[in-house]
Amino acid sequence: MNENTMQIIAALVIVNLIAWGGFVALQDEETKEYIETVIYQQPDIDIANVTVVIDYNGEEINATANTNMTIVSYNVTVIDDTSAFNATLEASKGNFQVTFSWHPTFGVFINEIDGIPGTCAYWELLHNGESSSLGASSLKLEENDTITWKYNTDWC
Repeated sequence: MNENTMQIIAALVIVNLIAWGGFVALQDEETKEYIETVIYQQPDIDIANVTVVIDYNGEEINATANTNMTIVSYNVTVIDDTSAFNATLEASKGNFQVTFSWHPTFGVFINEIDGIPGTCAYWELLHNGESSSLGASSLKLEENDTITWKYNTDWC
Protein backbone atom coordinates (compact mmCIF):
# COMPACT_ATOMS: atom_id res chain seq x y z
CA MET A 1 0.00 0.00 0.00
CA ASN A 2 1.17 3.47 -0.68
CA GLU A 3 1.41 6.26 1.86
CA ASN A 4 -1.74 8.06 0.64
CA THR A 5 -3.88 4.93 1.08
CA MET A 6 -2.58 4.46 4.64
CA GLN A 7 -3.37 8.09 5.48
CA ILE A 8 -6.92 7.74 4.12
CA ILE A 9 -7.51 4.54 6.13
CA ALA A 10 -6.15 6.17 9.30
CA ALA A 11 -8.33 9.25 8.72
CA LEU A 12 -11.45 7.07 8.23
CA VAL A 13 -10.74 5.14 11.43
CA ILE A 14 -10.28 8.36 13.40
CA VAL A 15 -13.48 9.90 11.96
CA ASN A 16 -15.48 6.73 12.82
CA LEU A 17 -14.12 6.64 16.37
CA ILE A 18 -14.99 10.31 16.90
CA ALA A 19 -18.50 9.79 15.45
CA TRP A 20 -19.13 6.71 17.63
CA GLY A 21 -17.85 8.51 20.72
CA GLY A 22 -20.14 11.45 20.01
CA PHE A 23 -23.11 9.11 19.55
CA VAL A 24 -22.46 7.40 22.87
CA ALA A 25 -21.88 10.69 24.69
CA LEU A 26 -25.07 12.25 23.33
CA GLN A 27 -27.38 9.41 24.36
CA ASP A 28 -29.75 10.37 27.13
CA GLU A 29 -30.37 8.11 30.14
CA GLU A 30 -33.69 6.82 28.78
CA THR A 31 -32.01 5.65 25.57
CA LYS A 32 -29.22 3.95 27.51
CA GLU A 33 -31.75 2.25 29.79
CA TYR A 34 -33.83 1.14 26.79
CA ILE A 35 -30.78 -0.34 25.09
CA GLU A 36 -29.66 -2.13 28.26
CA THR A 37 -33.05 -3.51 29.31
CA VAL A 38 -34.89 -4.07 26.05
CA ILE A 39 -32.21 -4.82 23.51
CA TYR A 40 -29.54 -6.62 25.54
CA GLN A 41 -31.62 -8.34 28.22
CA GLN A 42 -34.43 -10.82 27.77
CA PRO A 43 -37.28 -10.61 30.28
CA ASP A 44 -37.32 -13.17 33.07
CA ILE A 45 -39.96 -15.84 32.66
CA ASP A 46 -40.90 -17.92 35.66
CA ILE A 47 -41.20 -21.64 34.92
CA ALA A 48 -41.77 -24.38 37.48
CA ASN A 49 -42.34 -28.11 37.22
CA VAL A 50 -44.64 -28.93 40.13
CA THR A 51 -46.87 -31.69 41.43
CA VAL A 52 -50.55 -31.17 42.15
CA VAL A 53 -52.11 -33.78 44.44
CA ILE A 54 -55.83 -34.26 45.01
CA ASP A 55 -56.56 -36.02 48.32
CA TYR A 56 -60.24 -36.97 48.38
CA ASN A 57 -60.02 -38.02 52.05
CA GLY A 58 -62.78 -40.61 51.80
CA GLU A 59 -65.04 -38.71 49.39
CA GLU A 60 -63.62 -40.32 46.24
CA ILE A 61 -66.84 -42.32 45.73
CA ASN A 62 -68.56 -39.00 44.95
CA ALA A 63 -65.96 -37.86 42.41
CA THR A 64 -67.04 -37.48 38.80
CA ALA A 65 -63.70 -38.25 37.12
CA ASN A 66 -61.46 -39.99 39.67
CA THR A 67 -64.01 -42.29 41.29
CA ASN A 68 -62.50 -44.72 43.83
CA MET A 69 -59.05 -43.09 43.69
CA THR A 70 -58.19 -41.74 47.14
CA ILE A 71 -55.12 -39.74 46.08
CA VAL A 72 -54.27 -38.62 42.55
CA SER A 73 -51.09 -36.80 41.46
CA TYR A 74 -50.45 -34.69 38.39
CA ASN A 75 -47.07 -33.37 37.27
CA VAL A 76 -47.50 -30.04 35.51
CA THR A 77 -45.35 -27.22 34.19
CA VAL A 78 -46.48 -23.69 34.91
CA ILE A 79 -45.09 -20.87 32.82
CA ASP A 80 -45.15 -17.18 33.73
CA ASP A 81 -47.93 -17.53 36.35
CA THR A 82 -46.50 -19.99 38.87
CA SER A 83 -49.35 -19.63 41.36
CA ALA A 84 -50.90 -22.66 43.03
CA PHE A 85 -54.15 -21.67 41.37
CA ASN A 86 -52.63 -21.78 37.88
CA ALA A 87 -50.98 -25.12 38.67
CA THR A 88 -54.39 -26.46 39.76
CA LEU A 89 -55.97 -25.26 36.53
CA GLU A 90 -53.18 -26.90 34.51
CA ALA A 91 -53.65 -30.19 36.37
CA SER A 92 -57.41 -30.06 35.84
CA LYS A 93 -57.18 -29.88 32.03
CA GLY A 94 -58.74 -33.10 30.80
CA ASN A 95 -58.59 -34.65 34.28
CA PHE A 96 -61.22 -33.11 36.55
CA GLN A 97 -63.36 -30.01 36.91
CA VAL A 98 -62.63 -27.12 39.26
CA THR A 99 -65.08 -24.44 40.29
CA PHE A 100 -63.96 -21.37 42.16
CA SER A 101 -65.00 -17.92 43.20
CA TRP A 102 -63.05 -14.69 43.51
CA HIS A 103 -62.92 -12.75 46.77
CA PRO A 104 -61.39 -9.26 46.62
CA THR A 105 -59.67 -9.69 49.99
CA PHE A 106 -58.54 -13.32 49.79
CA GLY A 107 -58.26 -14.00 46.07
CA VAL A 108 -59.40 -17.30 44.59
CA PHE A 109 -61.44 -19.70 46.72
CA ILE A 110 -61.81 -23.28 45.45
CA ASN A 111 -65.47 -24.25 45.77
CA GLU A 112 -65.42 -27.69 44.18
CA ILE A 113 -62.93 -30.20 42.79
CA ASP A 114 -64.04 -33.14 40.65
CA GLY A 115 -67.70 -32.73 41.56
CA ILE A 116 -67.09 -32.67 45.31
CA PRO A 117 -68.28 -29.38 46.83
CA GLY A 118 -67.07 -27.83 50.02
CA THR A 119 -70.29 -27.91 52.03
CA CYS A 120 -69.41 -28.07 55.71
CA ALA A 121 -66.07 -29.45 54.53
CA TYR A 122 -63.62 -27.50 52.36
CA TRP A 123 -60.65 -28.02 50.05
CA GLU A 124 -57.55 -27.26 52.13
CA LEU A 125 -54.38 -26.12 50.36
CA LEU A 126 -51.13 -27.71 51.52
CA HIS A 127 -47.77 -26.50 50.24
CA ASN A 128 -44.98 -29.08 50.42
CA GLY A 129 -46.94 -30.96 53.08
CA GLU A 130 -47.70 -27.97 55.30
CA SER A 131 -50.90 -25.96 55.53
CA SER A 132 -50.50 -22.89 53.33
CA SER A 133 -50.73 -19.46 54.91
CA LEU A 134 -51.44 -17.99 51.46
CA GLY A 135 -54.36 -18.50 49.13
CA ALA A 136 -54.02 -20.37 45.83
CA SER A 137 -53.76 -17.21 43.73
CA SER A 138 -51.07 -15.70 45.99
CA LEU A 139 -48.91 -18.77 46.59
CA LYS A 140 -46.03 -18.71 44.09
CA LEU A 141 -44.51 -22.12 43.39
CA GLU A 142 -40.91 -22.99 42.65
CA GLU A 143 -39.32 -25.92 40.86
CA ASN A 144 -40.28 -29.32 42.38
CA ASP A 145 -42.86 -27.86 44.79
CA THR A 146 -45.91 -29.93 45.65
CA ILE A 147 -49.36 -28.63 46.42
CA THR A 148 -52.09 -30.83 47.81
CA TRP A 149 -55.79 -30.13 47.77
CA LYS A 150 -57.09 -32.15 50.72
CA TYR A 151 -60.80 -32.49 51.33
CA ASN A 152 -60.92 -31.40 54.98
CA THR A 153 -63.93 -32.57 56.99
CA ASP A 154 -62.84 -31.21 60.41
CA TRP A 155 -65.84 -28.83 60.52
CA CYS A 156 -68.48 -31.52 59.80
